[in-house]
Amino acid sequence: MVSMTSYGRRLGIVAHALESIAAGSMRPARMILWVDEPDFEVATYPMLQRLQRRGLEILRCEDFGPHKKYFPYCREFAQDHVNLALADDDLMYPRRWLEVLLRTSGELHEIPAYRAHRMRTDATRSTLANYNSWAPAPTGSTSHANFFTGGAGVLLPPRFQSVIREAGTLFLELAPRADDIWLNALAIRHGYRRRVVDAAGQHLTIYPRSQEHALHNENVSEGKNDTQLAAVFGPDDIANITNDITNKP
Repeated sequence: MVSMTSYGRRLGIVAHALESIAAGSMRPARMILWVDEPDFEVATYPMLQRLQRRGLEILRCEDFGPHKKYFPYCREFAQDHVNLALADDDLMYPRRWLEVLLRTSGELHEIPAYRAHRMRTDATRSTLANYNSWAPAPTGSTSHANFFTGGAGVLLPPRFQSVIREAGTLFLELAPRADDIWLNALAIRHGYRRRVVDAAGQHLTIYPRSQEHALHNENVSEGKNDTQLAAVFGPDDIANITNDITNKP
């Protein structure tokens, strides 16, 4: 199962991201595009219409911001045997993207992701260091200190989807614009370490002119990730991160 969301001008390009996944070496059993735009009409987007005829589901949902890509599905459709792959609307995905992601999904309490940062704490190990100071996490590593960023691709196992559903919508208060922060915190609290998948030979392409209103600009460049990290990550979360930094490579 692949889930994606889009909004505003990006609805005019999201079909390219969806098409790149649909043309992959392994096709999803189900693919959903979540939309909260009140005036959205699929007839305005011929490429989406063609994808819809081929099986794409376009479903309406509440405005959960970036959390739309996963929360409506986990709340309404999560099943015991279905992995949930998350993708962004501004990337062109390589042919083996889903195949490789699924191939690494065997461990019960691991969340495979193509891209992750290695979280750092301050000198006292009581708070997280600034987000912009984190380095890339080592490929192949599995750790509570790995912080996945979902755009490149992440696979949520079935039981973790139930965790998301049961946690409800507190993210709207604590991290309304940072889905990765909320998901990584839930993963730590429920024992799901994040594994960095080897993406050798696979190259993501950012769709031209898609970054004008990218969430990255707000959260990273303007430092809002740090505000939301402080609101979500508590002492127990940081202790788990510190333990893995100390005891794992």
